[in-house]
Amino acid sequence: MRRFALFLLVLATALTSGRASARTASVTELLDRYLAGQFAPVVEALSADDVDYAAILAGLRRDGQAWIEAGGPSARSRRELAAATFALEAARAGEWREWKLVQKQPQMCAGNGECLQPLNVLYWKAPPLLIEWGCALMRQQATPSPIERWWQLAALAVAQRSEDSAFLVGDTKIGQGGSTGEIGNIHDEVKHLAHVRARFPKEMRFMLAEGIARDGDWTDDALQAYRALQNHPDVGGEAMMRLGAMQLRQGANDEALESFDRAEHLTRDPYVIFLARYFSAQAFERDGRMDDAEEAYHGAAAAVPHAQSATIALAALAMRHGRRAEAQRLVTGMLAAKPVPVDPWRAYAHADDRFWPELVGRLRAEILK
Repeated sequence: MRRFALFLLVLATALTSGRASARTASVTELLDRYLAGQFAPVVEALSADDVDYAAILAGLRRDGQAWIEAGGPSARSRRELAAATFALEAARAGEWREWKLVQKQPQMCAGNGECLQPLNVLYWKAPPLLIEWGCALMRQQATPSPIERWWQLAALAVAQRSEDSAFLVGDTKIGQGGSTGEIGNIHDEVKHLAHVRARFPKEMRFMLAEGIARDGDWTDDALQAYRALQNHPDVGGEAMMRLGAMQLRQGANDEALESFDRAEHLTRDPYVIFLARYFSAQAFERDGRMDDAEEAYHGAAAAVPHAQSATIALAALAMRHGRRAEAQRLVTGMLAAKPVPVDPWRAYAHADDRFWPELVGRLRAEILK
């Protein structure tokens, strides 16, 4: 028994030592492991509850360049990519815990009772600055390399997952006053898409991202961006689907349905097809066209089987018409689905984050070459 207990203690120690947390391991140690292909353990360390992302950012700023240079000229590009991709992984791990702080300033009031509300002050937290650290690293070369394009697409995926348009295009509340969230320290804006678009002016996903970032607050700009892309073979379908969603929010059901129909004719992407059909169903429901709505929900479920949003909507319609057995069958099938499908409606706001697994896989494969 003693020998067995000793064996368990040694085994536990070995397993724990191979999983050093991001708090106990130095940034250079994590970079070494990432460069060696230990991607999953490093991401696990970056996702731990006790991670200090500000310390990771400080470590990269302090030691990152020296770590890159330590491999010599022949390894420089590989180490740059590893460091920049590590920064992305850290940003993605931390972005739903901390992103930015917009601090409201106290009112300034005169003796006559008149008050002025100063604009807010923006403070970026570590995750967005990690993206920018990697972005600056990738932009050191005058001419973008093919792998930088993939890195920038991955960076866009991480940034859009934050659901913060201001990081991509600047303050979307500009001119609306401090009560809306407008900031005063515009010199601290990042405007990530501005320098990415300068590097890749013909990349359609970056052009589409301009529209998505403006969709909520600058609808005229978003409309212009979507319509400019409506015939593009790669992104035209998604542009029209998002245009239709914007029109649906504005109550223009007929125009929205036309956009959704056009979106389906421009793409074979199940994500876009699902959303075009799902949003079409919502437009039909608003118009009281329940048979058309049910058919559209069925179409969405066919594009992404067992997706929760369409399945629940179909079950609700079945219950409304007294088809309890059908509703139960739909929900049972959804709950039993393995693997659980990613629901495009739930992922709508995260845009290109759906490409993250493929993009980071490509970057990791390049690091291992």
